[in-house]
Amino acid sequence: MLRYFFLKNKNAFVAVLIATFLLAGCATSPGGGSRQGEAGISEDDVALFQSAMMKIEKEDYQQGIALLNELTGRSRQSAVPFINLAMAYKKQGDNDKAEENLLLALEIEPKNPVANNEYAILLRESGRFDESRALYEKVITWYPNFAMANRNLGVLCDIYLRDYSCALEAYRAYSALLPDDEDARMWVSDLEWRVKQQGGG
Repeated sequence: MLRYFFLKNKNAFVAVLIATFLLAGCATSPGGGSRQGEAGISEDDVALFQSAMMKIEKEDYQQGIALLNELTGRSRQSAVPFINLAMAYKKQGDNDKAEENLLLALEIEPKNPVANNEYAILLRESGRFDESRALYEKVITWYPNFAMANRNLGVLCDIYLRDYSCALEAYRAYSALLPDDEDARMWVSDLEWRVKQQGGG
């Protein structure tokens, strides 16, 4: 089973996604043919994915996207290439293509935490705040220790929805997961004051 590690730095997500994809290509088929992982990913697909990610890391998004499109065009066994494709499209400002690929990733793996988190961000950015909140809350139910989902829910409730009780709960959860984040402690303190001013808990 692939594992997901929930890191604070956005760039670290890419490295984690590479690692999870490579895990899927580490088994050898009994017949001695092409190596296939638990998701049916061949060595050729892994090599193509690595090449695409090297292009993206160098900010050559056009070539990286072309390679990822080649990969996703011939294999839909893993959500990971679709997630990275979505992120690359988003870097280029093409949110429609980003959303299209995140939805494809979620067809393959509906509970993928990174795909759901990225999709919730797109929903927020397109003004679909209620959908975004519902998705963050669902992801946190599935993965309570997913720090970024807690943080992003806090941002949504704080800045966009003005639901300070929701924001405070989310920031407290995020701060508990990443206690060294000084910004989070300041957000919690500020929101505790605002909630008290509103007469809440």
